[in-house]
Amino acid sequence: MPAADLEGLPPEVEATYDEARRSFSVNAFTGCALLCRKLLMHVAVNAAGAEEGGTFASYVEALQSAGFITPPMIGWVDRIRENANESTHELPAPSRQRAEMTLSFTMQLLRIVYEMKYQAAKGTALDE
Repeated sequence: MPAADLEGLPPEVEATYDEARRSFSVNAFTGCALLCRKLLMHVAVNAAGAEEGGTFASYVEALQSAGFITPPMIGWVDRIRENANESTHELPAPSRQRAEMTLSFTMQLLRIVYEMKYQAAKGTALDE
């Protein structure tokens, strides 16, 4: 599958991430983009404390306030939004390149929010 396997993801996040990866692997680029946007919203609510049902901007702000997104990362997180908005509102499917970029950015966000924390805890447990 495209993108990397990640460790430490909550089961529902892992299932959605894997669905996005499978979508990409069968050239279902619209599905991939929408699933990535859905993941970003879920992470904002469940890991950063954003209010459910908020605007996409409020999700990005919550991720930024929680320290998951630094100022240089805002641009690529915003690309997830832009790509998914286009996939939602326009009939033509996104290009392979755009879907791949969206999936890659999503993978990095999941790595920062979940995998690095998991790896740190795992490393601490091994040291004991």
